[in-house]
Amino acid sequence: MPVFQAYKRVIKKSIPQLMIYIGVFMGLAAALMGSGSGTSATAQFADVRARMAYVDEAESSILTEGLKDYLSQYADMIDVEQDQASLQDALFFEDVDYILRIPSGFTEGFLAGKPIEIEKTSRPGSVSSVYLDMNINKFLNTARFYLANTPDISQQDLVDRVSKDLSVETAVEVKSFKASADTGEAIGVFFNYMSYVLLSLLILGVGTFMLVFNQQDIRRRTLCSPVPLRQQNMQILFGNLIYAVVCWIIMMALGFVMYGKTMLTKQVMLMALNAFVFSLVGLSISFMVGSVLKSRDTMSAVTNVLTLGMSFTTGVFVPQYLLGEQVLSFAQILPTYWFVKFNNEIINIRSITLETLRPLLGYMGMQLGIAIAVLAVALVIVKQKRQAQEA
Repeated sequence: MPVFQAYKRVIKKSIPQLMIYIGVFMGLAAALMGSGSGTSATAQFADVRARMAYVDEAESSILTEGLKDYLSQYADMIDVEQDQASLQDALFFEDVDYILRIPSGFTEGFLAGKPIEIEKTSRPGSVSSVYLDMNINKFLNTARFYLANTPDISQQDLVDRVSKDLSVETAVEVKSFKASADTGEAIGVFFNYMSYVLLSLLILGVGTFMLVFNQQDIRRRTLCSPVPLRQQNMQILFGNLIYAVVCWIIMMALGFVMYGKTMLTKQVMLMALNAFVFSLVGLSISFMVGSVLKSRDTMSAVTNVLTLGMSFTTGVFVPQYLLGEQVLSFAQILPTYWFVKFNNEIINIRSITLETLRPLLGYMGMQLGIAIAVLAVALVIVKQKRQAQEA
């Protein structure tokens, strides 16, 4: 098999250049794994206490004192001078996070059902202030409920009932699945980045061989050889397939090194199948690129433009949900879009059934359809070039 042997020689000479892409991919995979392992698998939730300045411009009442006592469970009361300048300085210098001002006549108006609002000022971006707003609204809304349904209720009875109702707490158990979620997300990104490396390896390998094989002197020599043209084409096809499978196996081996037995889960095995299908797509693209181009410098430039362009516009480097509608509409003609879409959806599927797989199989079908279309165009180009050479 002289053509196949020549194929191996060309690939061996390209190994240093190919190893650069594999090395970059290994570095990215290691970074993903390291960022995932550094996070805690257990999430903690705790109430955030705000520092609050309580300003009562009305005469103190049982209702306002009840509100203050209730809020003291969730905020630290800070003593600040009641004048406007002191309050603004305290907020500016972050001595307080929240200023609650009770207007004059609040108690009488509230008990009468009038729409009297309390003034709230908080530090921008303070999460604890939002939580404090919720507690204030909860107290006042509960008090309004009692006033609407018990008209003759006294202030003391009102505050007692509201405080009793709001003191009831429900036991909550928080179960965290952060570790598995981080691993799934990391594997998804791992496979998405794989499309960039696979396509680069295939174009540089297959494209370089086709570039060498299609040189005029070498082409004439092979045509004069005793090996039939049909057999030559079969050896080229065999070499391309073997090279594509080897690249895919290398990527899967890196996955096992990084994620171990997780690679044997159903979702990840389907992602591996999707990567194999994408390898066939990359093979057809590489065949066309190698059949059209005439120099190695052009080959490197085209490889970077194709791989980086497809990666940035289809969701490899930038998540698809962050891309605009026009970009995604254009990206649908590219195989990488369907490859990434498959990975993004399969990683979130918990039950693998024919119903859940049907749209995902369609994504792989789109990739194969694009591969067939590209291969058909490449064969037409090869045929025209041969006819031109014979003429």
